[in-house]
Amino acid sequence: MTSTDNTQSAPHYLSLPDARTVTTQAVQAAGHALDNALREQSMMCLTADPGVGKTFTLHILCEQRPTLPALRLLPRPQARPDDLRHSLHRALNLPGDPPQDAGTCDDYLRHTLAKPPRLLAIDEAHQLSASCIEYLRYLHDDPAPQITILLLASRPRLKALRTQLTLISRVTTWHHMEPLAADEVLTALPDFHPLWHSTPSHTLACLDDMWAHGNMRRWAALTHQLQAHHRRHPDHPPDPATLLRRLDPRLVLTS
Repeated sequence: MTSTDNTQSAPHYLSLPDARTVTTQAVQAAGHALDNALREQSMMCLTADPGVGKTFTLHILCEQRPTLPALRLLPRPQARPDDLRHSLHRALNLPGDPPQDAGTCDDYLRHTLAKPPRLLAIDEAHQLSASCIEYLRYLHDDPAPQITILLLASRPRLKALRTQLTLISRVTTWHHMEPLAADEVLTALPDFHPLWHSTPSHTLACLDDMWAHGNMRRWAALTHQLQAHHRRHPDHPPDPATLLRRLDPRLVLTS
């Protein structure tokens, strides 16, 4: 089951013109898991293979919950706790510069986070240092902040998080997003972009089997190539092999 909402403003990969937001089965499942975490004000980890769409899913879930105050952070690799403090200060739109003293800054943040309940989403969480993980533990265990912590991590890098014992004991949900199933591709792609409306199902299935494998970033790349071809040759639809060779010259599409 998929659904489309033209009013969504989540940024699509490659900023594809006319691309639409498709709420796939994976997005719906992630939404249910997030709602449970929000009710418990717990910690959740959302994982996926690169390109499946965990960051895009975060945008969709936040937009589908417009009354939920969400703080979205993308820390730099091996960030320090002070980096998280300063990022939170900015995300909360607090006046002035963050206090230089860590204790004073924490008191300021704790007071602000006391209400209303918020979602704190950390993208690329597998890049966090051990000291930043410990700082998130501090925020999670402190009774004053009313926050649900959502960690987004790439599955190939998940080991970096699972080695953090203080995190393992506090994450109540490890939710993995799967790529589009083969049958879902046939309905999701025409909803995702009008250029796929008239594409035969067997062609979509072949492109998915040869290249995309249910990965939305790869389908966005294919759509980008299809748009480029239409601009150059508006009266000559491309054959699938041409699209694939532009993405990977090693691929040979068989009939």
